[in-house]
Amino acid sequence: MKLQNTLTITFISLIIISLNAYSDELSDKNVACNAALNKGDIAGAAKLADEVLKRDAKNRDGLICKGRLLGAQGNFDEALSALKQAETLSKEPFDHIIGQMLIGNAYKAQQKYPDAIASYESSLTIAKVDKNELYTRVDHNLIGDVRSKMQDYNAALASYLAGSKLAMNDNERAESFGLLAATYKSLGQHDLAIEHQIKAVQMQKKAGTLDDYADATLALGQIYIAAKDFSNAEKTLSKFAQFAKDNGGAYYEAKASLYLAQSKAASGDTAGAKTLLTDARNSAKSIGAGDLTSEIDATEKKLSN
Repeated sequence: MKLQNTLTITFISLIIISLNAYSDELSDKNVACNAALNKGDIAGAAKLADEVLKRDAKNRDGLICKGRLLGAQGNFDEALSALKQAETLSKEPFDHIIGQMLIGNAYKAQQKYPDAIASYESSLTIAKVDKNELYTRVDHNLIGDVRSKMQDYNAALASYLAGSKLAMNDNERAESFGLLAATYKSLGQHDLAIEHQIKAVQMQKKAGTLDDYADATLALGQIYIAAKDFSNAEKTLSKFAQFAKDNGGAYYEAKASLYLAQSKAASGDTAGAKTLLTDARNSAKSIGAGDLTSEIDATEKKLSN
């Protein structure tokens, strides 16, 4: 799982869990609506949201799914309107926690970062009063994510550290280690970035999916490159490339070759970098990975300049 997606996916999973606490017909439709959105089924989600809101125009969870749907369609002002209406219908602290988080997400999508932080902090305050450590952790991480986008890395680090103290299992610890490592990397504190990313890799190997482990390992390789530790970068990436090959992970094998090429280029081995880029491009094209091919082209262009 790519690091930039972990917060979103974790948060979406929490919404589904909260909606599953109810069992009437409209609640079932709301669960299905959010599930459809998670799968990218915009048309299915729209149909379900409309069915709920035709039955009950002030159905809070229906408005939440409608708001998420509008956000997915890029209609952010309408999304905020629906989500704010849903928030006025919130009664329990838990409902307010979720409502403010969603409003924060909508602001973040518009790059209205101060507004996003204000909403997340409202959610955080309620979560702390309610002694809800799970959502307190998520709020800290969401605030850290926005601070990172604002390039306020020291503030982001403080939020991620606060969130990491509330991690309750290996998956959550892996997420926290990865977020901390990325922030230390942005701050140029490479020794700490390496230390935390190694922990993230270990946790993902133990408790994560193969994709989680792959992304964590590739991130470690990139941190080694940033630290100019090319020996460990190439050792890590070469070993991972073989792992990907042995496990049928052509995409990750190609990506490892790309990062190996970047390491070679950074260390001055232009010829070796070009050879690896050719291998990576051939693999990426064979599996139709257009995003990866574009990244390979961009790296090759830098070599030619």
